Amino acid sequence: MTKKKRRKTSATKLETGAASLEIFELDEIDQACKEIEDDVIKWAMFKGEKGTESLEQRNENTSASVSKSRKENVERNSREQLGGEGSQSKKEESQDMVMKTVGVVIEHLNKFGACVIDNFLGEAKGLAILEEVLNLNKLQMFQAGQLASAQSSKKSIRSDKIAWTDGISPSLPSLKYLINTLDSIVIGANQSPNNGVLSKYSISSRTKAMVACYPGEGTHYVKHVDNPNKDGRCITATYYLNKNWDSEKDGGTLKIYSACVEGVVAKVDPIFDRIIFFWSDRRNPHEVLPAFKERYAITIWYMDEKEKSEFEEKKK
Repeated sequence: MTKKKRRKTSATKLETGAASLEIFELDEIDQACKEIEDDVIKWAMFKGEKGTESLEQRNENTSASVSKSRKENVERNSREQLGGEGSQSKKEESQDMVMKTVGVVIEHLNKFGACVIDNFLGEAKGLAILEEVLNLNKLQMFQAGQLASAQSSKKSIRSDKIAWTDGISPSLPSLKYLINTLDSIVIGANQSPNNGVLSKYSISSRTKAMVACYPGEGTHYVKHVDNPNKDGRCITATYYLNKNWDSEKDGGTLKIYSACVEGVVAKVDPIFDRIIFFWSDRRNPHEVLPAFKERYAITIWYMDEKEKSEFEEKKK
């Protein structure tokens, strides 16, 4: 994250490990940059420390000591046993990642109003999500992005294509894993002690995931605020899926005109397996610069219960 001076809704329930969520249809600037870069380095080191022996390797070690006549049964039993151990190990690793991420998100949202993390899920999971998203596009599930107001030409404001999904129907298990991970992180941050500004919110609902595709050819989204009308959205979480992205020629950079750190304009390139969390309200006006190559992102908005209820009451 580089810095320079200067809907219509229908509610269902989703059970997560942290809570039940209702789903609805930066001198000071240089220091800020340094702190973010340090955290990214620590994050990369943390990810690199996690190494596990493959199931195949462990099976070979086990079966080498038994007779040929019993090899098939031993391999089968070994796979079943190691599968359970592997699942537990992966679960613990995932929980550890969530806990570390919660701390980073709390710190950066309070300091900068935004938090960027690279290598968020890892290459394999990121590629699996990308494949599901590309399949959605092949199935022509995307529609032109909608505006809250139709006073101006839609394409002059935003020219992306979007699809809304819960990861369940159609079945998108990798995207659903992303959603569940984000739920755990945001709810964990909201419920943590000494969480600063986050303590002002009671987050118990979110939107479905909005999958956005900018088809290239200069497609963009002009400067705007996600939640200018106090509709309940308090945190925006956006995950990027763009391999080998070069912002110099591909464009598509997210620019955030932060009101959280005076004089800051943050530039976030939409690189593969990068996640950004930021406040959804007028603290973070932002735009997507023209993209000249297909650009994919997945966004979820998390809702403050009190503000959402007040907004819905005003609409009655």
